[in-house]
Amino acid sequence: MKIENLDQAFKAASAGIEMAISILIGSVVGYVGGRFFDEGSGYIGLVIGAVLGLISGTYNLYRRYR
Repeated sequence: MKIENLDQAFKAASAGIEMAISILIGSVVGYVGGRFFDEGSGYIGLVIGAVLGLISGTYNLYRRYR
């Protein structure tokens, strides 16, 4: 494998991990926030947090590779 291909592979892996972490953090924060306000709305907070994490991760990728 060429060094250039390896460098591109590491960049792609880093971007994927960054996206997954932002979605995971958004999901956890949304779930905890939803459970804090009401017992039954934890899953609604989870979905909202996951969507916000996805938006945040996409925006970070856009800024990085613009």
